[in-house]
Amino acid sequence: MNTRTRSLSLLMIVALALPATVFALDKQPITITTETYPRPPYSGATYYIYERNGKVICTKLAVCNKYDECETSYHGGVFKAPEDVQTGKAYGGSPAVVIADAKLSKHQCLVKFVPDALTTTR
Repeated sequence: MNTRTRSLSLLMIVALALPATVFALDKQPITITTETYPRPPYSGATYYIYERNGKVICTKLAVCNKYDECETSYHGGVFKAPEDVQTGKAYGGSPAVVIADAKLSKHQCLVKFVPDALTTTR
């Protein structure tokens, strides 16, 4: 193989690999983390934060009283209620966990704000 043929072969390999890399970056897994804040009296707020590729795509907020009666709301992107911002740092939470493709449609936050996540495969 001469230098020109070798260069052309390398260029073809890169050209074929680049779209696959871009596709893979776009179809990164969706993860979920939680943050918990106290809400007086005897209540708590739990944020379910959905991320893809390090960016928050939607946030679910569940505020529950001492009887486990909850009010839930969904917000596109980053969201934190003013009272929780005032509280400061969360007092509990969980690390990021990847949501399996088969389970994506069960997450209402994703259904409302990221419907394309439900129809794509990685």
